[in-house]
Amino acid sequence: MDAAEEVKSHLDIVDIAAEYLQLKPAGSGSFRACCPFHQEKTPSFFVNRQRQSWHCFGCDKGGDVISLVQGIEGMDFRDALEHLAMKAGVTLPAFNTQAAGERKRLHEINELAARFFRAVLLQSPEAEHARRYAAERGIDDLTADLFKIGYAPNSWDALTKALVSKGVAEAELIRAGLTAPSQRGTGSYDRFRDRLMFTICDIHGNVIGFTGRILNTEAKEAKYVNTPETPVFKKSAALYGLDKAKGEIKSKDICVLVEGNMDVLSSHRIGVANVVCPGGTALTADQLRLISRFTKNLAIAFDADVAGINATLRGLDLARAEDFSIRVISLPAGVKDPDEAISSDPTIWLNAITGAVDIMDWVFRLAFKGKNIADPEDKREIAKLILPEIKRIADPVIRDHWINKLGQALETSEEALRDALKGVRVQGNNKEDRKPSERAQPQTLAISRLRDLAERILSTIIVHPSLKARLSETLPELLPDDLRALYTGETDGYDSDRFNEASRPEDPLAAPEHTLDRLMNTLAIRFDRDHPNQMSTDALASELEANATELAKLQRHEERSRLEAEMKSAELAGDTNKIAELVRRFKELTF
Repeated sequence: MDAAEEVKSHLDIVDIAAEYLQLKPAGSGSFRACCPFHQEKTPSFFVNRQRQSWHCFGCDKGGDVISLVQGIEGMDFRDALEHLAMKAGVTLPAFNTQAAGERKRLHEINELAARFFRAVLLQSPEAEHARRYAAERGIDDLTADLFKIGYAPNSWDALTKALVSKGVAEAELIRAGLTAPSQRGTGSYDRFRDRLMFTICDIHGNVIGFTGRILNTEAKEAKYVNTPETPVFKKSAALYGLDKAKGEIKSKDICVLVEGNMDVLSSHRIGVANVVCPGGTALTADQLRLISRFTKNLAIAFDADVAGINATLRGLDLARAEDFSIRVISLPAGVKDPDEAISSDPTIWLNAITGAVDIMDWVFRLAFKGKNIADPEDKREIAKLILPEIKRIADPVIRDHWINKLGQALETSEEALRDALKGVRVQGNNKEDRKPSERAQPQTLAISRLRDLAERILSTIIVHPSLKARLSETLPELLPDDLRALYTGETDGYDSDRFNEASRPEDPLAAPEHTLDRLMNTLAIRFDRDHPNQMSTDALASELEANATELAKLQRHEERSRLEAEMKSAELAGDTNKIAELVRRFKELTF
């Protein structure tokens, strides 16, 4: 047994998939969810426990637990295998660390830096003011340990010396974004100095970067400094706290978005753990993809000022276009953010989350505030604010609901509002405005009725082999080559390379589906898709026989059509011998 097979033997693909997706039972051995690899509303992604495989009938991708993790996490094969080996408690064979990839090395270096910053905060006399600040902000030891809160000394090279002594090269420190090249010659200097350090982790808890908050209020430097873009850190793809929050987000089926790292820490401290911070006003496609693994519901705490409100609304454009359900958390007047609310009274934040309202309800309240619908100009201003938000709603039924509600509220006809809506142009909502890679892929791929019937027959036989005796001995002649090989079991001479012409590509999801083993797994999963409710053996046998009969009829119909086309060609060519042969074959099919 090779390393990959050993790792897979210790894991259940359903358990691994459930870490990323909201799975629901489907059939006797499968679970279904919305596909993580393309946008869809109706779930077409299936995971099968017996086969330890997955397949999406929307984008026609599939494979094993390793390819699943590769695709979702964007890992190469080795990284995915290592990640799963840790979960399985399996020790992989020794290999060249350098060849394992730069990402792993940068994770190691960032982890060392996080430990250094944490140790300095806990033990160094020069960190007394940082400890005092952390205590004043309500960061207790348990929260600080969980989130790896630390302190960067007020030194140009303290981190550099500490990590170089651990075998880290200065070039590696620069590559990790922890130091910057000196502008005055050779060498480098520590990027973070005299700052409270917030450690940023990826979804698995690997340290990928840092945010440093300045502690000297008189300093002319930026209040916050982030790790620059590195091979492992991309600000637009990071969500602070997601590695700690993902379980609660999935459990509660909602993700709470806040603006600051301290909001996340304070919320977790009082037990509200489904909270993350995007690190910017606009949610990106990468961040939404991460969140969508666990929920399609967002609750967001707005900045109370007008500029913050407008910026956040624009920042949610993509989320609304991707059909996220969004609620708005409003804090009481005079309360700046969740951290301040929790410091004052934790129930303020808890009640604010409970009282979150649908984003459109919130937009309506904002638009009508201080306006008089008897004034035509006020009516126009209200519509001007609300109509673009209605336009951004992806679901036409929900969009229609809000048009109706706005018409009633403004005492204006829906026809007038629909006319006005036609002139509203918003970025990112319409399919034509989106990049090809961002457009939703079709939920089902085109497949001929013949192929569909043949696959349906084989899927039943694979799961219930005893039913094979109910079928005619001539059935294999009606099947495509790959399905015939599965049906007869005569695979020794079958050239599967015809269905797998390319060698395994770097993209684990791009591998053709028609190698025999994978095809068998896909068909077994298809049985669960087609039969979500358990059927008796007799009912399945009747269905199987009916499908086989229809397949034979379709095959005869297609063959007759082909013969008719050949006869027309023979007539034009004056080939009487061929015409006679074709007529004979046509009559055989007819009777």
